[in-house]
Amino acid sequence: MKVGKIALIGLLLSNLGFASVGIIKNMTGKVELKRAKQVMVLAKGSRLENGDIVLTKSKSSIGIVFDDGTRISLGEKAIFLINKFKVDPSKKEYDVDLKLEKGKAVFSSGKVGVLAPESVKFRIPEGIIGIRGTKFAVEVK
Repeated sequence: MKVGKIALIGLLLSNLGFASVGIIKNMTGKVELKRAKQVMVLAKGSRLENGDIVLTKSKSSIGIVFDDGTRISLGEKAIFLINKFKVDPSKKEYDVDLKLEKGKAVFSSGKVGVLAPESVKFRIPEGIIGIRGTKFAVEVK
């Protein structure tokens, strides 16, 4: 039920002109967000948008839940890019393009993993992870 509420909130915000794709569910330490030319400190409940870059500092971690229920946890000193996250089952539009430049991540797909797993690209510096299951862990040094 919580995933449904998150999706509904995301839909409402997108109808108001916000391009929200996910939310910070939990975090420890200091985590920054680069959006356009601004850098801001994130907090639990912060909304994320396409084009955002999440930067975890030393002794920090973060848990992100995207609007379709996809979850990503990042460890310390991670650099994570949300190139594009579009999951709209009503229009059958699916395009997920994420990139881990550095650090550790654990990924668990939401609705997109069931409805269109081939539309998910999880990039790393020397390749792309295509999902065919729903969970994986990766580390980029």
